[in-house]
Amino acid sequence: MENSNLLDTKTVSSNDVLGNGKKYFVPVYQRDYSWKEDSWEDLWADILLVADSETVHYMGAIVLQNKGNKSFAVIDGQQRLTTITILALACIQKIKDLANNGIDKEANEERVKLLSSKFIGDKDPSSLTYFSKLKLNENNDSFFQSYILTFREPPTKRNLKDSDKLLLKAFRFFKEKVNKHFDNNTNGEDVAKFLNEVIAERLMFIQIIVENELRAYTVFETLNSRGVGLTVTDLLKNYLFSLASEVDLPHIRSQWDRIVDTIGLDNFPTFLRHYWISKNKLVRQEYLYKNIRVKIQSSDNLFDLLDELEKNVVLYAALSNSSDEQWRGNKDAKKRIKELEIFQVKQCLPLLLVAHENLPNLFDDILKIVTVISFRSTVIGGYHSGRLEEVYNKASLKVANGEITTIQQVAQELKDLYVSDTDFRNDFSTISFNTRRNKKLIRYILFELENQLNSNGSVYDFEENPATIEHILPENASEDWEKFFPKNVIENYVFRIGNYTLLEEGKNREIGNSLYDIKRDTFKTSSFTMTNKINYPEWNANNLDKRQIDLAKLATTIWIAIW
Repeated sequence: MENSNLLDTKTVSSNDVLGNGKKYFVPVYQRDYSWKEDSWEDLWADILLVADSETVHYMGAIVLQNKGNKSFAVIDGQQRLTTITILALACIQKIKDLANNGIDKEANEERVKLLSSKFIGDKDPSSLTYFSKLKLNENNDSFFQSYILTFREPPTKRNLKDSDKLLLKAFRFFKEKVNKHFDNNTNGEDVAKFLNEVIAERLMFIQIIVENELRAYTVFETLNSRGVGLTVTDLLKNYLFSLASEVDLPHIRSQWDRIVDTIGLDNFPTFLRHYWISKNKLVRQEYLYKNIRVKIQSSDNLFDLLDELEKNVVLYAALSNSSDEQWRGNKDAKKRIKELEIFQVKQCLPLLLVAHENLPNLFDDILKIVTVISFRSTVIGGYHSGRLEEVYNKASLKVANGEITTIQQVAQELKDLYVSDTDFRNDFSTISFNTRRNKKLIRYILFELENQLNSNGSVYDFEENPATIEHILPENASEDWEKFFPKNVIENYVFRIGNYTLLEEGKNREIGNSLYDIKRDTFKTSSFTMTNKINYPEWNANNLDKRQIDLAKLATTIWIAIW
């Protein structure tokens, strides 16, 4: 490829991929083998379909980086290539079993030799182990070479990595499928044709060969490949490792693993982006790798970045976990973090990261501001996430650069996100939340309202209190309710906040789906102020609206800014 702007792209069969003396290796930064039974089942079903219909099946794109001498790094597609190799091994094992049982022994042994050389690799004459066409990452390759490729059972599974267990399970799965498919067939030629003509020729790939990992990332962006987030992690890891010397690499790798283990592989891309935009201009996830690569050009940059990531990842994990040690002894902060969990709001995390570092004495107040904004703008107001990110990013940069140093300045910077009392009250007075999907959020809202209403000094914890959510108009209302809520409008009201109240579990069970007149008598005996105040002459749409408007007015006194 003389022109680096061009991609070598073509449609190829499994045979083209694994043939012609090509060798593939999974780079050190790539994740371990992770396919499970659902994926194996899907692949096997597709193979049987093409076997019966004599059609082809497209396996998607594989992205390879040309390393020269017919050697390729697998940038994307390792799960599929590994699984097809294991499937080929299962077919070869079937033929080998026939030979071992004395069935057409000489011919089947020759088939095993030829198919192994074509799809798997060649044996080392001294160790008699296969050096396969496919080499996995450093976590999986030893097990893959020593046991899977040699058809050997490990002496024990107790100490195996989870990914190694998956490799072994995959081989057993496909071995069982192949044996069942050829249950009463003792003809090794048929098994060989199944591998050589069906699997090898009718499973098709779009093969994309690139010259560098940056070009590979562009391909991911274009294809909108599944797992882009993990690919960003993988590509970044590879690039950062390339900046380290051989002496520093073990330390760098250990530090990287600590960072990823702290937050989890699936959450790392989000953390990385949130850390980055806490101190840099807003960038979308698909452009993150490019932005980081432009700024991190030397080993000194690398060490600084990893140290910053390691320092921030602990706090970031705590910002998503109200039970974290970070919040021990800080009841108010713990409550606010719990609220962010319930609201499922992430856009404010970059600001909280940088505020904790630069304005530690103001952190609790800033945390309160963002939780109030989150409830008003996101939970009730439905603000677009893009607008939230823009405002929080600008505030983060000003805190990081020292332009913002007071709580008043923070509030001023975020004021555009703060929904006015009028708009908040209007939004709240019509909001609905389905208890099947938002039970924790509804409990939180009701207990906050109750704590504001009651005058006995009690402060209820919505997580610890066993009270239930009572639908005044029941979810499964009897026909008798249609006098107050016609059948065609019930769905519009049953999940309204105004239709919910708190009720002791026993009382809720006792009244069940009764009519309002019966429920009202029970409500009067409740210890919850919001419930024993319910005293409408009847429960209909008009009174439900009135109650929700009253609750909306109350809500404006709870979720209110401190500036």
